[in-house]
Amino acid sequence: MYRIEYKIGLNEQGRPYIELPEDYEQRPEDRFFALEICRYMLQDLLARRSPDLDPQTIGAMDESERLFGQLGDEVAAILYEGMKNQGDVRMIMDAIFHVGVDSIEERDALPETNLLYNNAIFERVEGLKVGVFTPNDKGGVGINIFKLVDGTTNEHWVKL
Repeated sequence: MYRIEYKIGLNEQGRPYIELPEDYEQRPEDRFFALEICRYMLQDLLARRSPDLDPQTIGAMDESERLFGQLGDEVAAILYEGMKNQGDVRMIMDAIFHVGVDSIEERDALPETNLLYNNAIFERVEGLKVGVFTPNDKGGVGINIFKLVDGTTNEHWVKL
């Protein structure tokens, strides 16, 4: 889960503005969030208020919404590539597991592609390890690790 911490400050004219911490590090995920929020707000405003707006305003808002959509698509492609690379790197590393789920049913329902876990994208390929978390009788959580061996269907899960 990403977080953007900020305060609302006042400029010299008394107008509120967003104040980010001095050590804030700009991340593509934050830019994507800002673009998508702007796009959503424009879409929502157009849907709710179009009858009250003049045609020029509607046209400008529509054009702005399309621009935010285009920019969002470009940033989304960059994010996707980075998340895919993270998944590839984690597959190369000798991790205890790559993806965690809460049941065997969830494990068996994992998709073939675009398996998103902890900000990384994995594919259902041989060698993928899944941790299945199960509550134990002491109030804690146990984990069983399964690996895809000699195939990628549910019959190929092997408990480690």
